Amino acid sequence: MSDPKTTVPKFASFRAKPAPTDKIEEERHQSGTNDRESSRHRRHRSRSRERIRHETRPARDESLWVIDRKGDVKNLIYGSIHKYSVPPFHRVGAGGVLGAPSGMKIDRDYGDEKGIVLVNPRDSKLYSRDKYIFSKLEKERPRLLKIRPELLVERSTEGELDFISLTTRGRKRKRAEVANTSDSEDDETNYRSIHGKSKLKDEPTDDTFQYATESESSGPERTVKLDDAVKQKTIQLSRKVEQSPHDIDAWLALIEHQDTLIQEDGRRRVTNAEIRSTADIKIHMYEKALEKARSLHDREKLLLGLMTEGSKVWEVKAQAERWEQISKENIDSLVLWKSYVNFKQATFTNFRWEEVREVFVKRIKLLLGTISSAKADTLDSFYKQLLYVLLRFTIFTRESGYSELAIAIWQGLLEFNFFASPSSGSHEEKVASFKEFWDSEVPRIGEDGAQGWLHFVTNSSTAEPPDALTDETRDLLDNEDLFESWAKAERLRSNASRLPARTMDEVVEDDPFRVILVSDIEDFLIYLPSQSENLRKSLLNAFLLFCRLPPLGTGDKETSEILTDPFIGGELLEADPAWIIRKYLSTSHSPKDDTKADMSYILKTPSSNFPASPESMFGVTWFKSLPVWQDNYAGDNGPLTYSWIRNTLKQLIPVHPHEDLAEYYLSFEWRNEPETIKKISKGLLKQHPSSLRLYNAYAMIEWSRGNKEVSNGVFSAALNMSKSMSEDKGRDSIILWKSWIWASLEESDHSAALSRLLSIADCTLGETVTATPAILLRTRQHISSNRDFYISSGHLHHAVLYAECLALLEYLSPDLAADRISSNQGNIDAALSSYTKFSQTLIDRNLGSTTSHELFLQSASRLLYHHARIGPFRPALIREHLTNFLTLFPRNTIFLSLYVFNESRMRIDNRVRMILVSKILTPENDTLTSRLFAIYYEINYGTIHSVRSAFEHALSSPSSKSSAGLWRFYILYVLQTPQFRPHAKEIWHRALRACPWAKELYVIGFEKLDGLVEFAELRRTWRVMGEKELRVHVDLEDRFDRMRELEEKKVKRLTE
Repeated sequence: MSDPKTTVPKFASFRAKPAPTDKIEEERHQSGTNDRESSRHRRHRSRSRERIRHETRPARDESLWVIDRKGDVKNLIYGSIHKYSVPPFHRVGAGGVLGAPSGMKIDRDYGDEKGIVLVNPRDSKLYSRDKYIFSKLEKERPRLLKIRPELLVERSTEGELDFISLTTRGRKRKRAEVANTSDSEDDETNYRSIHGKSKLKDEPTDDTFQYATESESSGPERTVKLDDAVKQKTIQLSRKVEQSPHDIDAWLALIEHQDTLIQEDGRRRVTNAEIRSTADIKIHMYEKALEKARSLHDREKLLLGLMTEGSKVWEVKAQAERWEQISKENIDSLVLWKSYVNFKQATFTNFRWEEVREVFVKRIKLLLGTISSAKADTLDSFYKQLLYVLLRFTIFTRESGYSELAIAIWQGLLEFNFFASPSSGSHEEKVASFKEFWDSEVPRIGEDGAQGWLHFVTNSSTAEPPDALTDETRDLLDNEDLFESWAKAERLRSNASRLPARTMDEVVEDDPFRVILVSDIEDFLIYLPSQSENLRKSLLNAFLLFCRLPPLGTGDKETSEILTDPFIGGELLEADPAWIIRKYLSTSHSPKDDTKADMSYILKTPSSNFPASPESMFGVTWFKSLPVWQDNYAGDNGPLTYSWIRNTLKQLIPVHPHEDLAEYYLSFEWRNEPETIKKISKGLLKQHPSSLRLYNAYAMIEWSRGNKEVSNGVFSAALNMSKSMSEDKGRDSIILWKSWIWASLEESDHSAALSRLLSIADCTLGETVTATPAILLRTRQHISSNRDFYISSGHLHHAVLYAECLALLEYLSPDLAADRISSNQGNIDAALSSYTKFSQTLIDRNLGSTTSHELFLQSASRLLYHHARIGPFRPALIREHLTNFLTLFPRNTIFLSLYVFNESRMRIDNRVRMILVSKILTPENDTLTSRLFAIYYEINYGTIHSVRSAFEHALSSPSSKSSAGLWRFYILYVLQTPQFRPHAKEIWHRALRACPWAKELYVIGFEKLDGLVEFAELRRTWRVMGEKELRVHVDLEDRFDRMRELEEKKVKRLTE
């Protein structure tokens, strides 16, 4: 205090006498005043500062430099400098410090009021993650909360009270009672305190809690609390593995637990080094678990996990060798082979078309060798594997550009299994006979005038080949726009080369792939056991999937699984881009505000995944299971010619006289050729005169065409005919009843629908039945007893139809009319109660995952849609039942579409996103169609950024990341969105790396990105197709050579 220079704190009540103002203080005052005014007059800011600097320059020069040999003693006393003694200053240099190396900068995250921290930003160890947007948040560890001790003491007595207090006392009253002080919260912020301006109070918002101390937050107690549960679980899992070494689920749980160990408390991102080290540990554990595996199913799970971890640490060559070893050692496992071929097909660095072809050929030969020595009860399984391999190979071949080979293989398979001679013979003899048929070049299946292999064998002398054809070879190349013109020329040549050529056709001389010989397809010719109709149906389903058509209506579990394969379900890769833009990217069909006039937009969801039923095959007021070919492939520019598909189906009908195929063909003709449908229907009914399913299909078609009287006549005649049929054939009459009842419902003719329901018991036709209590009771008993009989006898499909009619009876019953909301609606609560009870019955009988159960719930959703369409409804009711349906069948797009409709009206979009994340897009349920639906939803209800996020999530999902069609869709979306158009090149390159076999992805880039990619880069990418051994019709190498020569001549002339 004896030091006269010591600064005395200033209080409002103790003011010092004003000291003389020197020139420096005056300058400070002036500059401060000008600074305040500059905030109001920013346009003159720089000019004012220049004037101030100019006027005060002589005065400032006197004290510009100060020599201080003593330093600030307050640093030693208080641990920091005296901030009031620091003159005003402005930092420059972007964090640099005068005198420090130029590379050192101030770290704003680690500094405090008492000092600064200098770091080198170029140090990758310290700043490797600074660009990560949440890196700073990760450094700020969350603080623990604990209940205030005084509240623990106070509330310890509350347990003795006979009531629970719903209010708590505030902090002011509590402190007054405990500490007996009169300080209030208003005194906590005292700006005239001798401590200066107080800081913000470091307390949580809730007065019940306080922050734990640093020792409590980071000390050993907290570590123990965080780690105890993890360590305990580790001990439990390890002990379980030791006690039950053959329990593979225990091994898998222990292996998955390693991820929890590496993440610790989840407060930081795991580094790549940690991921690799953990992968090494998990690989070792997988290897140990494999030694204990006993079943093929267990080995599949372990080997798939092993290869997933191996992909994180092994080189591509090592992965390929291990996959090949796994495939040979597990010949029975289709799952492991699929993963192996997925790796070979989707790995850009080592993809070659011929090498992948060899993988397929080896698998076919191994399966054929296994079949020759397999037991009879395992034959179907191996043959179905063969059909999957053939389907997968032919789609892969066509997408790589070899369309002629793919179609030739299917022509051979269909001729071999449906048109072969019934005489017995070895496989070699059949191949020799087929070679004679093929080499004769007579029309083959699908071609005009084709009569089949069997007809050739019996009438070889009269068989004649078709007239020779000439390929179009116009040169459409334009040097000014070379690659875009090449894409157009390539498409024209590809479309002209979809069917195999014959030796007499005029084809391009240097194209050896146009003519397909028997030796080219011999390895893929398999003959299915003639007595197995189930295998032939599987063959037909595989053929339909090859044609980008849905399978037959009553698909089995294997077919449903194949539909989810991203390497098979790629219709977007070959669909017309205009159709994709119109169906997916146009929002004209989304709901308009809260209007309710038109709900048909619900039915226009482009991606579909649901089992087919008569209403989806022949109806016009419900979801459609069969698309219109010309809509998807305008101008007949699809992967196959429309005429070839139509001819093939037509030619298969006589040789495979089954109702499934006949009903499917009738649906195909109805969607694509409605003008001639009556003639087709009569032809099929003549071939199947006792098929109630075909009569039902024809009646529905006539109703959809508006011919109500004709339809009623067909329904009535078919039901009359069913009375004289055997029980085995007559049970299909319930199909006719259900369709007829729904036809009246859709016309809002509830009285006619109820009358037909009441006619089921006695099959009374042509008269109106009055709904008396006795008739209602008899009808309920008849329908219920038939439902129970069929479910007990194993005819689940028919049991479901009777259960549906019972629910419709509850909906229309007049004795429950009092519970209706509107006069033109039925009792939806009673109907849904009936649906729910029978659904639970199926679940209790372990039939909850069957296709029949899914069709039953589709019927319930159809009634919900009908009820909402004709009158008021409760959104909560629809939400409740659709949520239950999606829980049971999360991949069904009908349930998803109706759920979106219900929630979009309420404008609560988060519900849809929540159910997508929690139920639909989970690892066990994720499929390509669900991802497409999520993208479609974001296009209609989200932003462009949420759409792109949906794309990125889909392309990082194992279920869809290798879908070439999805990648093509993404490219088209980016090109259609101006904000994302600059990213099109990057996404195109990503697509090529993910799907190196898909020729269409290369072509669409050349066609659409010519202005976004440099010529040299396009030329390199074009040559990659040759390196990957893809089929290219129009060669550009000669054009490149000529362009280079012209460029060299031009340079030479300029230099002379």
